[in-house]
Amino acid sequence: MNNNKDTNISSTGNVTDSDMELINKYARKQLSKEEVYTFTVVLCDNDVDRDYEHFTVDTLEKLAQLFVGVTGIYDHDTSAKNQIARIYDCKCEYVEGKKTQLGEEYMRVVAKAYIPVCEATKEIISLLDSGIRKEVSVGCGIGKCTCSICGADMREHSCTHIRGESYSGKLCCGVLSEPTDAYEWSFTAVPAQRKAGVIKSFLRRDDDEYDKMKRAAAQSERFKSYMILETVKAGVTAQIGIGSELLEKMVSSLGADDMIKLKSIFEEKSSQLFPVRSQLGTKSRDNDISVNSEYSI
Repeated sequence: MNNNKDTNISSTGNVTDSDMELINKYARKQLSKEEVYTFTVVLCDNDVDRDYEHFTVDTLEKLAQLFVGVTGIYDHDTSAKNQIARIYDCKCEYVEGKKTQLGEEYMRVVAKAYIPVCEATKEIISLLDSGIRKEVSVGCGIGKCTCSICGADMREHSCTHIRGESYSGKLCCGVLSEPTDAYEWSFTAVPAQRKAGVIKSFLRRDDDEYDKMKRAAAQSERFKSYMILETVKAGVTAQIGIGSELLEKMVSSLGADDMIKLKSIFEEKSSQLFPVRSQLGTKSRDNDISVNSEYSI
């Protein structure tokens, strides 16, 4: 999320005794106020992000607890050399008079972080003070992502609703809940959330399972795009009397199985309109196999 208005960088002169008590829980030696630079940053919120997903209020409250003590890095690069700050306090807060895209009360997670004052940190402190380094994203584990329209598990593609589309005036998006971990937050140039930025990962049991899930999701999206295109082409060829743009919108709301059935209906109608088409059947099937092989795992 772009924190141009929401990020408040504090000077070392504003460090309180309470701050130092919390900060020194993470230090190996007792630090003084002059040895730390503190700042406040908005990590995430409950508004709809660029991926058409949003955290619930309950999720934010749990994330606020999980992020205490978590390290800050650059561009989600988890190398130890990129560690530049650490959160020592974190809370949720409502912003009076502000609403989310869905019309809910706007809530955000606000964290206090510190950086040691030394030669090695002069540059990052200067970038913070000058307003150049502002935007952040968070890395966290999320257990569930459900459809805001029907409540189905969006990871399983068990509904036909499309993120970003409206149904009876209600925006479809993924509702993120059941946080399992908060493992880092990063300074990054282009965050996913409009006001903070977020990198989300679903609960993983092991790396192999997680990799398979990512490949399956990517395959499913590519195959759906392919099926939409092929079904529309079949409908136009069958001369069903519906324009391609309108037909594409209609087909996009269907599941893969329904698209396959509809495509078959259109092709059957085409074969009745143009009997010679049957002579090209083998070539058509070969083309289908060639294109579909792109989506194999």
